[in-house]
Amino acid sequence: MNQIRSILLYALLLSSLVSMKAQQIMDVTPLNLSPFGDPANLIRNYFTGSGIEVIQVESSNVLPSIGHFVDGVDAIGFQRGLVLSTGFVAGIADHGVIQASDLNSSNITLPELTSIATDDINDVIYLRITFKPYADSIHFRFAFGSEEYPEYACTFFNDVFGFFLSGPKPGGGTYNSQNIALIPGTNLPVSIYSIHPENQTAPPCPAKNDQYYVNNLNSNIQPVFDGFTTPFSAEASVIPCETYTMLLAIADVGDAAYDSGVFLEAKSLESPVEISSSLPSNMPVFPEIATLDTFLLTFDNIHPDHFPLKITFAGTATNSVDYQTTYPFLVITSPSNILHLVIQPIQDTLNEPLETIILNIDSDETCFHTDLILYISDSDSLFQPTDTLSLPPNGSLKLHGSGSSLFGKTWTFSLTSNLPVPNGGLLVESAIEVELPFERLDNIAFLDQVCLNITHSWDADMDIYLIAPNQSVIELTTDNGGNGDNYTSTCFSPAASNDIRGGLPYAPASAAPFTGIFQPESPWTDILGTPLNGEWRLALKDDQNSIDGVLQNWSISFTSAALDNFQYLWSNGDTTPTMTVNAPGVYQLEATNTLSSFTKTFVVIQSSVSTQSPETAEQVFQLSPNPSTGEVTVQLLQPYEVISLKVYNPGGTCLLQQAGAGTIQGGAQLPKGIYLIALETTEGIFTQKLVRW
Repeated sequence: MNQIRSILLYALLLSSLVSMKAQQIMDVTPLNLSPFGDPANLIRNYFTGSGIEVIQVESSNVLPSIGHFVDGVDAIGFQRGLVLSTGFVAGIADHGVIQASDLNSSNITLPELTSIATDDINDVIYLRITFKPYADSIHFRFAFGSEEYPEYACTFFNDVFGFFLSGPKPGGGTYNSQNIALIPGTNLPVSIYSIHPENQTAPPCPAKNDQYYVNNLNSNIQPVFDGFTTPFSAEASVIPCETYTMLLAIADVGDAAYDSGVFLEAKSLESPVEISSSLPSNMPVFPEIATLDTFLLTFDNIHPDHFPLKITFAGTATNSVDYQTTYPFLVITSPSNILHLVIQPIQDTLNEPLETIILNIDSDETCFHTDLILYISDSDSLFQPTDTLSLPPNGSLKLHGSGSSLFGKTWTFSLTSNLPVPNGGLLVESAIEVELPFERLDNIAFLDQVCLNITHSWDADMDIYLIAPNQSVIELTTDNGGNGDNYTSTCFSPAASNDIRGGLPYAPASAAPFTGIFQPESPWTDILGTPLNGEWRLALKDDQNSIDGVLQNWSISFTSAALDNFQYLWSNGDTTPTMTVNAPGVYQLEATNTLSSFTKTFVVIQSSVSTQSPETAEQVFQLSPNPSTGEVTVQLLQPYEVISLKVYNPGGTCLLQQAGAGTIQGGAQLPKGIYLIALETTEGIFTQKLVRW
């Protein structure tokens, strides 16, 4: 039988070479050449989504047979994901490469696979994941493909795979290596036996469940396998916070001649719960001067076993010192509860770093935990409720409306490395240490851009990745640029409008040297939730065997430009955060966002003489309003010679002017509002705010 198989293998090899695909679309990276580094990191940061706590990952450790792929929608129905193969995964994307290899892993035995196999198993590849779910069900998506299709659909060469779940069942009993890779609506496992077309070779047999079969024989379509299934969902009911083991395994059956593979959609292993907040979707930073509104927390899709939930306050900010709330803790008893929460920052005169308020949400009965982080910022170093600024003679002045020095700030970390990138597929890394006042990346807009300069005379050889401190990975660019030279001032940003490939499968040589700002190949959301502080790494690989390259330098920057999306309204109608004025006066600003607001008054005076003096305005003159008459008197407290006294409105217009102090002539007729009293003396100009009610 093996001799016959060898002859058939040779014939099919010739057939596949004739139909070799002209251009590769799906890109597959073996784990031994991957920035993820090991199976555990791949599972934690690429396969699992929300609501899954991964405890441990074991594997067969044959890294060339475990990998990840991108651009797989046209090939197998998933944009990104993991792949396990009984051969080498690097060949899966090349349809002209026949999948026939012996990994010499027959010394690995798995009773779970043996129990459903029709013959001896070979080339066993597996991942064993121990985890806890947060919700009452788990699910993920997969597809199966094989070179055994279609000729051996009804033989004992029935390459086998399964997803075997072990752990407690809801309502009693246990899952004992129960296979959940099932055909929809049945208890039949997905296999070559259970899904195949009509087979007219030996032995002939009718089609079975062929509505789920994709014929790929003698085609130029990826993947390499001659047949594969449509996407399926694997799912099971579970008990929240109990410990489960999932064995993902595949093996050749009967011999090791033809290979099979199973594709797992990225981020699809989930057991999600939902806690939604009316906090801004970006990282919520509130200046001390802000008045906060009530914000809401709602609790959906949370299993009843998690209740009651207890909310406690932590962080570097201190209740009753840095903020005020009447709740030492809160208890949520059911999903129908809606929490109305008020936290008010307390303004002080201290110069403090950014402070955090952390709302820890825990279940005393289960493993469930999540948190929300709020940040309290000192007012801007220039920010007081009223600021007095000098207008240069015959000049203009910019008034900045931010309530905190953090708003509109950019932090840049860079490294000049001159790091060689050798050819041959060796992954090299360059690390930058990042230190920021924020704890984690809760909003991708906070990441400004990643920029790099690389010299290389064949750009398509280069694969470039960004690795976050939690080991999650962003694929920046792979195999782009053809025989073009270099990456020069190339930046990747969440705000970019163009992707690095220009809408093509691969960017052509004419796109080199990629000067500009681009979207990367994988979504930025892959790194959401990573700690911000620590090592950010740029990983580079030349995946061919002829030309070396050099990473000259790179940088990563973060911006607070979008923090909390304050809307601005000045007293003259301007709506920008920064306003230019060219006249003295009182300019008032109101800044609001979805949960907070603050006001600021700028007093702008004409700098005709020096305003530097040991005395403050309050030490030089005193305002004495007379409520009964409406008149206002300016009483001089220092023996200074007064040159003029002027009254300005919030728009900067001088309303009243007189030669000396005393009762302000016409002051009783001023309507209600805020005014600036500017007293020009031989010792300087002194100003005070006048509020008429």
